[in-house]
Amino acid sequence: MASATKFCNPKDQEIYEAHRRYVQVMEELRLAMLSDDTKTHYLAILRSVTEKLAIPSKPLSEVVAEMMAEAAPLLFQAMQR
Repeated sequence: MASATKFCNPKDQEIYEAHRRYVQVMEELRLAMLSDDTKTHYLAILRSVTEKLAIPSKPLSEVVAEMMAEAAPLLFQAMQR
């Protein structure tokens, strides 16, 4: 799957391509394999991090710290299964 170059900065382009690949893998492979409970937790985290990223004044380090605090209990729970 070749994608057109959208960015002048090569690192920006790499990030863009990694995001596209992530979405593709989730949609084509992983999503169908997740339990409803896992989907509920995943959706909550995804919505939360997206809302945080949409605030231009919020530093990325703060977004990541908040995301880790919210996701950590779910990650530990998933590891115990």
